[in-house]
Amino acid sequence: MGALGKSMRHLKSSITYKWMLLLIAITLIPLFILGVVSYSITKDAIDKKVKDSSKQLIRQTGENIDIRFSGYKDMLMQMITNPEIMSLLHKIQQRDESVVENLSLTSKLAYFTSVSPEFKSVSFMTESMYIKGIFRWDDQAERKVDFFNRTMSAGNDFVWFPTRLGLYSDTADNHEELVFSVSKQVFNIHDGRQLGMAVVLDIREEMLSDILKKNAESELHTESFIIDRNGIILSHADKSMLMTSVEQWFDGNDSSFLHNDAMEDGFVAHYKGKEVMVNYLQLKSNDWRVVHIIERSSLYKDSDRVIQVIAVIILACVLFAIVAAYAMASSVSRPLKRMVRAMKQVHIGNLSARIDRDANRIDEIASLQYHFNDMVERIEELVDAVYREQNNKRIAEVKALEAQINPHFLYNTLDAIKWTALFQKANNAAEMARLLSRLLHISIGKGDDTVFVQEEIEHVECYMGIQNLRAAGRIEVKYEIADEVKLFRTPKVILQPIVENAVLHGFADHTEGGVITIRCRQDRDRLIFEVTDNGRGFEQEMYASASQAWDEMPKGASFLGVGLSNVEERIKLICGADYGLGITSRPGEGTAVVITLPIMKGESNHV
Repeated sequence: MGALGKSMRHLKSSITYKWMLLLIAITLIPLFILGVVSYSITKDAIDKKVKDSSKQLIRQTGENIDIRFSGYKDMLMQMITNPEIMSLLHKIQQRDESVVENLSLTSKLAYFTSVSPEFKSVSFMTESMYIKGIFRWDDQAERKVDFFNRTMSAGNDFVWFPTRLGLYSDTADNHEELVFSVSKQVFNIHDGRQLGMAVVLDIREEMLSDILKKNAESELHTESFIIDRNGIILSHADKSMLMTSVEQWFDGNDSSFLHNDAMEDGFVAHYKGKEVMVNYLQLKSNDWRVVHIIERSSLYKDSDRVIQVIAVIILACVLFAIVAAYAMASSVSRPLKRMVRAMKQVHIGNLSARIDRDANRIDEIASLQYHFNDMVERIEELVDAVYREQNNKRIAEVKALEAQINPHFLYNTLDAIKWTALFQKANNAAEMARLLSRLLHISIGKGDDTVFVQEEIEHVECYMGIQNLRAAGRIEVKYEIADEVKLFRTPKVILQPIVENAVLHGFADHTEGGVITIRCRQDRDRLIFEVTDNGRGFEQEMYASASQAWDEMPKGASFLGVGLSNVEERIKLICGADYGLGITSRPGEGTAVVITLPIMKGESNHV
């Protein structure tokens, strides 16, 4: 997870990622705003259009139903004002029977009802008599009473009865059918007297369903139905909903329109679990209402198509933006990445690193690449020049330091040879000359700054051979040299000045019992020389630091002088600032000098 998180952070910080986000944002924001505005405008336009269309449709439906209802009223009036029908009714009324069937009456009524197939039955009833016109009501005594009472109490008005499942019988069969009814009290056509009789016209519910279907919009998911004042559904394409309360199909208070007489200018409700737009209109013929339902999801098909088109455009633009951003960012990031890699190489010291330039590129990136390569090339030239200058300077310094030793030593040695030849009649002159010749040969070497450890030890042996020949007493030198270090290399003439200081200063008062011990060993990645003597020492508990300047030495140690300073400086010039001398001395106990060098192997190490 750590590596993945680091990779994601690196990706998010890249130029390519930022360019892609920028172009995608520039593309998406205007398109998103355009989509929202377009959808909103389209939705509002559709809402207005549908509302107007629904209002017009429901008015047309209401007018069609009112026309039909008006025709039914006219049909009733024609029946009860027909002299022949009224004469037959008067005769039938004189009988003392509860249920009457009269073939002549049926024939007369058939003349009126045959012109329209939606008529189901015509019945006449008094307080104690039921007169069959067309089809007889079967076993509906309570309903007959209700029909009669409501009709008689309405006076001269027409009374409308909601949809019911009518039970009918005739000589052929018994059957059921969905019907609604309109009734009217029968009056004497001559003097207007009430005859105590009501006429009921049963009409098939299919008539209303057909009107609702014809006025429905085929393009939208719509429903139309008729309800009475109590909210009972009187006509609907779904017959299972007939004679149920409309409230059970609406959520919450969405059916509150039942209590409003005026036409609603379209409102949103939840019907059968769906969001719908509702319009309703009360009929002029009675207190029934036509309700028009439009499923809102079907309203916005056009706007949804607009959104789909916009979504496709947005997707295409996003893909284009990603490709364009990647191409544009890559044209910048790839050369920058090459430049970063080249800079890292320069940072770790590889001044030969260069950026591979595109010859066809002439923009700011190309200019930056050119100037970077030119800058690194100049830096490399300057570093080479400084290196050569410093190297030449170091060689000159080393040669100068070496030159400080040779004349001084040669002078002392030649002076010793002279006096030895005078006092000892030249007995030891030949040996001293041989040792001096060998010493000079080792010092000069092959022009290298370093020699093998065993050659440096031989150099000290030659020097001590000369000193013991010229001195009155003899100083013992012990060598403890590990075999594995003899072929390591060391800066030349670093032990002789230290041994010389021990001879000249450590044993200045006496040489009897004088012992100098020279050790050499390897300590991990370092070569350690230790030169100790049992001379007089000097007043300093500890003088030893590869970084301490020689001009800060105490006055009591001023006799260390040029020789050791020369050795210290040459070691630092040849091996580096981390290497050099360390000196420890106590009065009467002698002096110890520690030389720290790097491990150097090979035939030669030139400065």
